[in-house]
Amino acid sequence: MFDTRDKSSMPLSPPALLSKLARRLMLSPSDQKALLAAASPPRHVAKGDHLIEEGQKTTSLVILCSGMARSLRTLEDGSQQIVAIFVAGEALNPGELMFPRSRTAISALTPATSLPIPLEKLNQLVSERPTIARALWWETAAQAAIQQEWMVWLGRRSASVRLAHLLCEVSYRLQAGDQDAKDAFDLPLTQHELADILGLSTVHVNRTLQVLRSRNLIELSRNRLTIRDKAGLYEIAEFDIQYLSGLKQLDAGESQNA
Repeated sequence: MFDTRDKSSMPLSPPALLSKLARRLMLSPSDQKALLAAASPPRHVAKGDHLIEEGQKTTSLVILCSGMARSLRTLEDGSQQIVAIFVAGEALNPGELMFPRSRTAISALTPATSLPIPLEKLNQLVSERPTIARALWWETAAQAAIQQEWMVWLGRRSASVRLAHLLCEVSYRLQAGDQDAKDAFDLPLTQHELADILGLSTVHVNRTLQVLRSRNLIELSRNRLTIRDKAGLYEIAEFDIQYLSGLKQLDAGESQNA
């Protein structure tokens, strides 16, 4: 009998929980075992559930093991701004571990699994295993580079460049965490959410998507994005992969226009 269950929502086995992060940060098997031994039980959440609450006391490093998530800041008037997107294999809060409370809320864009590692145990691991310390530093630096790039295209680039660049980046990051990832993937963002990320109106996002479709660069159907012309999309996006060089899993010899 065929197994018809949704594989993306099935609980992951312990070794699989850290597999994507381990590949990307080049953690040794012993480091992986040490992290798993220090971790609390994995948390499985539904789409829309919070993985980290804004203002929550920082007690753990949280790793996204499956699914996608977004980081939100809530302003005084109640409005919200999406400030980051996370894919499987990324740590959700490495840059906030030195702060007492989270400055953002992180919620699941899809069914997701996260793995919390309590700070007390993490601090012990960092002191005993310098390779884990370097991996956390690398992850923090990689995320800072992504945030800096977002600032540049929000302030200085046109709508078509912003959208194309975001699509190129998400595709690249998914492939950095999964060697089997292709140029077709689920993009669980509404046009309203894309508009929020890109600093555009929903109408402008819709028009820009139509432009990219009309040039046969992408296809977007039911939240499934297919990049049909990677070189063409990279050109429009002015996409330079160097700012993502912190995602070490990809072949270091890969061409900028691969």
